[in-house]
Amino acid sequence: MIKKLVFSFHLSLIFFCGYAQNFPIAFQENMQLLNTYGNEIIESETDELKEIANNHFRETLLLILKNDTSFEVDFSAIEKISVLKENNLKIYNWTLPHTNGTFTYFAFLQLKLVDGTFKLVELTDKSDEIEKAETKTLSEKMWFGALYYTLIHEKKLGENYYTVLGWDGNNLLTNKKIIDVIVIDDNGGVKLGAPIFKMEKKTQRRVIFEYGKEYSMSLKYDAKNKRIIFDYLVPASSKLKGVYEYYGPSLDTFDALVLTKNKWQHFSIIKVNNDKTKNDKKWNDPLK
Repeated sequence: MIKKLVFSFHLSLIFFCGYAQNFPIAFQENMQLLNTYGNEIIESETDELKEIANNHFRETLLLILKNDTSFEVDFSAIEKISVLKENNLKIYNWTLPHTNGTFTYFAFLQLKLVDGTFKLVELTDKSDEIEKAETKTLSEKMWFGALYYTLIHEKKLGENYYTVLGWDGNNLLTNKKIIDVIVIDDNGGVKLGAPIFKMEKKTQRRVIFEYGKEYSMSLKYDAKNKRIIFDYLVPASSKLKGVYEYYGPSLDTFDALVLTKNKWQHFSIIKVNNDKTKNDKKWNDPLK
């Protein structure tokens, strides 16, 4: 009987420790609140209610992130947030959808510095104020906002360079896909955008694709071949060139940015086998 009790105690301890690793007791209540507020952000019927829920969500998340141990915590049970981690960077990223079809994006960057300390940096979405975004190096206070779903850390670009792939709901007519880069210095200073994207005619600091709401665009990272693969977008007819609500992917035609030395080098019309998946449609509107 005593042996059975001891065994039962050890089994319970193992279960508790495994659970606590993902949800430390200090965070459990706030984790539950994040799911509650996250649902309210998406489902509330007015912008005022959405913004109230968003403020609560941000404040609750901030309480968690001020505890440095959160860098190792698993956030996969939090539904309405994208959490990405590579090397010494962890990104917490979510969106506020407005009733007019536009979106505002929010993000915290949690940085582990060379001396082992942590720094928290908040990004402020100013997309509407940024002209010619492909040519600009931006700061955390002037961010071209998006909902990031892939974080890439390739040392060939530089130890402190992180490439991100993201989605932007934009407006009622078009979506956008974005390739950007986050550059972090040894002191935790953050810059967004860098001249590492060698496109057909020029070098850009980020890459932005715009296409019609009714279409889904594939943009993903092929880690095995160290390349970013994406649909080649075309208008429905030559007369609609530049009218992006009529742009969609060309059938089975892909371009790529291939890691070459310390740049992403553009290549047109590459061969890709079975590249598209059902998950691509989710990123036409990931909030669904």
